[in-house]
Amino acid sequence: MVKSTCIALAIMVISIGSLHAAQYECPSSWLGNFQGNRGAKNWEKGNLDVAEKQTRKAIEHDPECSMWHQNLGFILESKGRIDEASRSWHKSMEVDRSWCNGYKTGSLLKLGEYYLFQVKDYGKSISNFEAALSMVKAEEVDGRTRSRIYLYLSHNYTEPNTPFYDLDKAMELKDKALAYDPGNLIIEASIASVLVKQGKFEEAKAKIAEILRDQGKSSNPNPGVYGYLAFVYSQMNDPEKVAYFIEMAMDMHPSQAEYLLSELDGDFEKVATSNVMKPMIEKAKVIQRSK
Repeated sequence: MVKSTCIALAIMVISIGSLHAAQYECPSSWLGNFQGNRGAKNWEKGNLDVAEKQTRKAIEHDPECSMWHQNLGFILESKGRIDEASRSWHKSMEVDRSWCNGYKTGSLLKLGEYYLFQVKDYGKSISNFEAALSMVKAEEVDGRTRSRIYLYLSHNYTEPNTPFYDLDKAMELKDKALAYDPGNLIIEASIASVLVKQGKFEEAKAKIAEILRDQGKSSNPNPGVYGYLAFVYSQMNDPEKVAYFIEMAMDMHPSQAEYLLSELDGDFEKVATSNVMKPMIEKAKVIQRSK
């Protein structure tokens, strides 16, 4: 699960990627610049097929423009073609020229996410996130994106039965993520999750109480926070609380129904067969069928 967004995951938009720059001025070709700009604008409008076609034309004109390869990765990701997107981000790093208003950090961040969530190759995920962190100062990356890198990097250290399992390291990275994005309740919930893994249940419950207080004060509460808290209570094998929070999450946004159904043998494995969860699972199925 992409805990920050979703994750879905998702949902924090990358703010440093080249698709968000106002102008794109790769020097090699006027036609490449023209097509690349059109592709970026159509991506922003949601015209993904047109955006892909135009960006591929930009690459034909400017094959050594890393930014166009990076942009194509964002577009393919938006179309759900994650493996193809990762190849485009790899290509952008391989070319390593003509980044223009795009940044290497964007491709490194997305590759870190790809290896973490899709491939589950934690070593490669760590190396890409650490490479991204090495770039953030030179590329003047904003605080929220730095926070995202630290948060996702921390997930690599919470996977048991891997050589990278290190809860103290994970907590250190989550604290850094929170320092760059104070008040982010997804990060706070991820900290509660680590506290549970450490056996610090009272501290975890106190953290949850703080999260619920702040969520209740928000004018725009995040359904992903309730979904994350459901996961935390699943770690504590408390199906009643899981059912309570996942229903709140699903009532706020249908993506949380997809999250529940996709994690019945993952995040919610401990409670999935409990009687109190059965109505929630059926409710999630209804929500999914109605989409």
